Amino acid sequence: MTLILALGAFPGILFALIKVLKKNEEVSNRVLGFALFFYSAMLLLVFLGKYSYLNYSKEFIVVANTVTCIAWPLFYLYILLITGATDTLSRKHAPHFAALAGYTALFVVPVVLTSDLPDLFFRLSFYYSLTVSSAYSILMLMRLRAYKNTRLHYNSEDEPTFSWLQASVLLWLFIDALQGIFVPLRNYLLACCPLLPAIHEFILNVASISWIYIFVYFALSHPDIFSQSRKMASSLQEEKAPPSPLNEEYAQTIASRLEKVMKERKPYLDLDLTIATLADLIHVPPYLLGRYLNLRLGKNFMTYINELRVEEVKSRFMDPNLDNTTILEISLQAGFRTKSAFNNFFKRSTGMTPTEYRRSMKDQRK
Repeated sequence: MTLILALGAFPGILFALIKVLKKNEEVSNRVLGFALFFYSAMLLLVFLGKYSYLNYSKEFIVVANTVTCIAWPLFYLYILLITGATDTLSRKHAPHFAALAGYTALFVVPVVLTSDLPDLFFRLSFYYSLTVSSAYSILMLMRLRAYKNTRLHYNSEDEPTFSWLQASVLLWLFIDALQGIFVPLRNYLLACCPLLPAIHEFILNVASISWIYIFVYFALSHPDIFSQSRKMASSLQEEKAPPSPLNEEYAQTIASRLEKVMKERKPYLDLDLTIATLADLIHVPPYLLGRYLNLRLGKNFMTYINELRVEEVKSRFMDPNLDNTTILEISLQAGFRTKSAFNNFFKRSTGMTPTEYRRSMKDQRK
């Protein structure tokens, strides 16, 4: 069963190194890479210890679990970065490594300097690391939910990112709960059912590597999933912008410029289009463009853009020359980044799936 740990550790380390060493990588992705590296390294250490490649002892586990106090603050900082709570890392984030300093002083140093420590010492070290991972997992979940409820202005196109993040956090909370229940009751449960330790270890190992594969799966199925969202940053800048009047004359100016640019240049076909880029095309400040869309059109930037993309898709569905072009290819050409985002938004806009709508268009042409 410990072989399962290696199946998670090696891909996790490889994936982490790709994120850390990739040139021109976002700060948020490098932070994620470091966090995933330390977590995967912990799994690898446990694997090597259990297969006697390293001295597997209580002291060894204390040293190995030190990475929990490194990885989980890093995961939390990653969440802060991608949700716009902070633009970069600075000295103000140093307190998040107080957990590491405390664990090192209270447990690692005594293990290195002293032998024959009592069982209570190792039990306390376990609860310390468990508290750190649980506390930061809860903080991550709170931050994600707060962002979705108050500041997520992007429709279903961004939902896979946040669903993936929430799923990973909830899975780790499940792992912590499993540990928190089983470890204190280990002797009692062992007496009741000798198979329970093996079952517990199997579930724990599978859940631990599944947590890594969630990252890898979404990285492969959504190639842009780990990218720091420029659209998100633009939206946050819009929200932070100082209040400014939007009189009727200026609103008409924005409307006419917007209509002209959309008709002539179709910038919405660019999947990387941001509100800042569009504002630059029509020569207005981004926050005023956002204000115009919100107050005059009653929609946010991405809803406005995706509505135009849906209209583009619908017009292409009507073109008989494109009947052999796949729906996915048409949606990508229209500016949608992922299949799931396109399907969700299209059905919400038209009340039909893309396949149903396309079939109806073909029937009308007959």
